[in-house]
Amino acid sequence: MFWSKDDIVERLSKIPRTLEDISIEVFEGVPPTNDFLQKAGLSRENCTDASYVCRDSHTNVSIEQVSIEKELMYPYVDGSVSNEFAVQSTQYRFMLPYEILDNNIRKEYRIFQPEELKAKFPVAYKQLMEIKQQSETEKPEFDSADYRLENESFLRYINTPKIIITSNSRMQASYDPTGKHVFASGVGVVLGDPTLYHYVTAVLNSSIARAFPEIWSRKGVENTGSLNSQMLKRFPITFPRKEITENVISAISRYLIYLNRQKQMAKAYAIPGYQELIDFYKRISDLLILDTYITNDLDPKLLEILAENITASDGGFEYSDDINLLIGLQEIKKNILSSPDFGKCRFSNEFTNILATLKNSLVW
Repeated sequence: MFWSKDDIVERLSKIPRTLEDISIEVFEGVPPTNDFLQKAGLSRENCTDASYVCRDSHTNVSIEQVSIEKELMYPYVDGSVSNEFAVQSTQYRFMLPYEILDNNIRKEYRIFQPEELKAKFPVAYKQLMEIKQQSETEKPEFDSADYRLENESFLRYINTPKIIITSNSRMQASYDPTGKHVFASGVGVVLGDPTLYHYVTAVLNSSIARAFPEIWSRKGVENTGSLNSQMLKRFPITFPRKEITENVISAISRYLIYLNRQKQMAKAYAIPGYQELIDFYKRISDLLILDTYITNDLDPKLLEILAENITASDGGFEYSDDINLLIGLQEIKKNILSSPDFGKCRFSNEFTNILATLKNSLVW
């Protein structure tokens, strides 16, 4: 059949399970504006021991400090850079003058009071004092309210693995396995089942996600022009009928985390091959997700070929910097394409039709 935009959206809108159903929490990051928003840039050497330049978002004060205490500094991510599958390295750090009190999924936390901050973290204290003096506030005394986050709910899941979803030209999801990144203009997702992170990350980066704005509209969600947690909670989630399909998609997601990380790091070295492999594995993942959500008509031979070749070890290879892994992923691609049965696999015309509709529509 010919699949129109309306056909696709209607099918996706009827999926009863949503991201909220499988999540412990879907939440927004730090507020984009705060009197003492501590977004700090590293030196050109990108050394974590180097000086930080902290900017107060309201007064635009720029003060250079040496070695702000590392215990308070977290890597910072915003929606201005592409963050697909892998969190992109950034020169920025974010100051959180809070103590995280436990190692549970949902954390307890408390803010450091000024005298305690002065004793334990004198450089951070001096930084905050100088910003306060520049802010021209009428209140002379210095207390924790001056540097407290407007919304602290984000802190419950600091140091907890999560998916970070940002929206640049389109929605993009990256998996943060340590949960240390502070993010603004984005949404974090903590899943109830940690084994699902790679599969869900793949779905959120697939062509299916291009239909999501239309789904919001049909479900009566007000589109404010920016991504928020209420929107993401309604994202439809479907899992493959066959566990083997979910395993292959999850393994490809791990491949794509590695490839995107390496591509980001390889810019300075001009090592070729990353984008070609990214495109190849994303195409396979797209087909499997599309079949899971809509068609259920993929040739079983293709899945057999993929399952035979696409495997992932239990170790965190996707966060390795070993360039030899690139050679291994190239070899997997070669083995898939050269398989005697690969050319015999039947691809329904629906796949081409649906992918073209999702990618070419001016609405999405």
